Amino acid sequence: MVGLGTLDEPIRAEVVTFIGDVHGWSDRLDRVLAQAEGVIVFLGDLIDRGPDAPGVLDRVHARCDAGGAYAIMGNHEYALVRGLGVPELGIPEQPELFAAWAQRYGGAAVLAAYGVRDWDPETLRERLGHHLVWLATRPWLLIGATPVGRWLAIHAGLSEAPLAGQLPRLGDPLTWLRDPEADQPPALYSKARTFQVPADLPPDLCIVSGHTPLERVHLTPERILCDTSGGQRNRPLSAVIWPEGRVITG
Repeated sequence: MVGLGTLDEPIRAEVVTFIGDVHGWSDRLDRVLAQAEGVIVFLGDLIDRGPDAPGVLDRVHARCDAGGAYAIMGNHEYALVRGLGVPELGIPEQPELFAAWAQRYGGAAVLAAYGVRDWDPETLRERLGHHLVWLATRPWLLIGATPVGRWLAIHAGLSEAPLAGQLPRLGDPLTWLRDPEADQPPALYSKARTFQVPADLPPDLCIVSGHTPLERVHLTPERILCDTSGGQRNRPLSAVIWPEGRVITG
């Protein structure tokens, strides 16, 4: 099993809305959700930078639990989960990464939104509550199909290496998260993968990502990139209704 679908047994839906990096902006999210259609796929980076991570997590977690919505892990969730640690899943805490998350990833906005002072990891872990395990168990990729084509959602992207060789480890993220020596996963972090696709990409498969902020959505038959905000103030959140290819913003 790879993510919540495989190339042979994908998630099936007539219409999918791919939502780019929300980054804690619940007002933008509400405007996009009001226009969304079909199954919803959140492309990672729900948290950091924006002012309302609690509101975003409440909305997205509830929608996914209710069915008809999915969320993959972004590098911002990865940094929080590995830095904070999740003892019940066997993920060790990494204090240096937690400090880097707070300072460089925009995690200070999450700490402020949850009223956590002095970067206290125990208090943040308590206030995140059931959201923390949920974040830690988000798949790194999803594979789905509509009547006119298949899609593969992954936060940063895939490399140009053959497709089959890249998928197995991406379908087992807890092994990576539990390894204190593991490097940053390129599938969640690498900007070099922004416009890359595997050399053997099937003609009916589109790779869908967020991660790299662009001025406008990039939309081709083989590659979709729909992070247009980067979590920054005064930039819109974008989503793509697929396979129609219609862009919506909030």
